[in-house]
Amino acid sequence: MPQLDFAETRRRISIRQVLELIGYQPCRTAGHQWRGPCPICQPSPRLTPGQYARCFSANVRVNLFQCFRCHRSGNALDLWVDLTGLPLYQATLDLCAKLNIQPVTIENPQPPTSV
Repeated sequence: MPQLDFAETRRRISIRQVLELIGYQPCRTAGHQWRGPCPICQPSPRLTPGQYARCFSANVRVNLFQCFRCHRSGNALDLWVDLTGLPLYQATLDLCAKLNIQPVTIENPQPPTSV
């Protein structure tokens, strides 16, 4: 199993790509800020319309998201992990496959050094 370079993968995959992949429709945009319902903790059908409608915020310029309801936050890979429930390694491979992006691997991983 190849070792993935998560830092480089995070640089190559944007939060916008993930949101577009799931068909996310923000309620409001202001510059690079997208606000709307959280795709992770989708509101319950029992809530009145508009409740939690803008609890999710994503900044598509800096590639970060935050939900003020479920308190999840992070980058594009974190969002995909939260959406799919997969472990980070599998979620990264899955997302790369869906976006038709070659996963970034570490060529010669260095063994851990002792202090």
